[in-house]
Amino acid sequence: MTTTDHDNPGTDHDTGRRETRITADPAQPTIVITREFDAPPSHVFRAYTDPDLVVQWLGPRRLTMHIDRYDARTGGSYRYVHTADDGTAYGFRGVFHEVRPSTRIVQTFGYDGSPDNVSLETTAFLDLGGRRTRVTTTSLMQSVQARDAMLASGMDRGVREGHERLDELLARDAAPRTPADEHRRIARTFTDRVRGVPPTAWDNPAPCEGWVARDVVRHLVEWFPAFLKSGAGVDLPAGPSADDDPVAAWTVHSDAVQALLDDPETATRTLANPHIGEVPLDQAVDRFYTADVFLHTWDLARATGQDETLDAAKCAELLDGMLPLDEVLRASGQYGPRTQVPDDADVQTRLLAFIGRAP
Repeated sequence: MTTTDHDNPGTDHDTGRRETRITADPAQPTIVITREFDAPPSHVFRAYTDPDLVVQWLGPRRLTMHIDRYDARTGGSYRYVHTADDGTAYGFRGVFHEVRPSTRIVQTFGYDGSPDNVSLETTAFLDLGGRRTRVTTTSLMQSVQARDAMLASGMDRGVREGHERLDELLARDAAPRTPADEHRRIARTFTDRVRGVPPTAWDNPAPCEGWVARDVVRHLVEWFPAFLKSGAGVDLPAGPSADDDPVAAWTVHSDAVQALLDDPETATRTLANPHIGEVPLDQAVDRFYTADVFLHTWDLARATGQDETLDAAKCAELLDGMLPLDEVLRASGQYGPRTQVPDDADVQTRLLAFIGRAP
């Protein structure tokens, strides 16, 4: 196949893996964009699907990005606007036809200024090992003429600069997160699920035997304050009960935990417990509470018919930490028997099966 390579002239091919390659087959209405990143697929995928991360890298530096919506799940949609310093705005929108965690995204792409020209983009994430990922995006356009117009618009410059920004974001992401950062990220997703529960769904059955949806919130807002009080002498502000107002109960509780973690003094304190000994307070929150919030996000979503997708990187982290403790965790009575799933199941399915859920 003959291709036209729109790479930068003079590329140093010893570092070519860090260059963005843009190719176009003269006979086909396609553009293929390839780039390798120094991060595992789960991290790169998250940067493509988490709106808090997307806004930090997508597009050239000279434009400011505002996201109206970015629901990166199968059947979801997106719209965002890039704005120049002179106020000129460029709006883009599309639909996510397929979102397969850490593997593949299929979406449409359209520009508000040319609503009749819509392309279909397929982005694949290939694990190269050694915490490296090759991302290949193939854009199928309506005609070769539309493809050539896109190339002539200067899109290659914006794509390359966006990839450079993504490199920088992934380098920051590789740095260890603080317990405060991790709680803020994970609690935000749980908060979204809490606020998304229809008023009539709070008494829907939940995956934990004998629980309904409001019991998922009840569990988190009741066990953790007692754990902090007995182990570290910390009193968290109490909100309303989960029976009276589960949304307010969670919001008051979550804000209080975040305030505790954001307090610099917390990192200097310890929590003592007869089962775990003495642990730095912020690490105890991260290991025993934030992880619990993450796992129960799936329970609440399943009970109330919401998006059940969990962060694949966090799933892998928890599963790697739990597998060596299989017998200990099972003996604690907090997890049911493992359920059976195929060997090639994705990491979220394997984690849920490990803790006894039936995904």
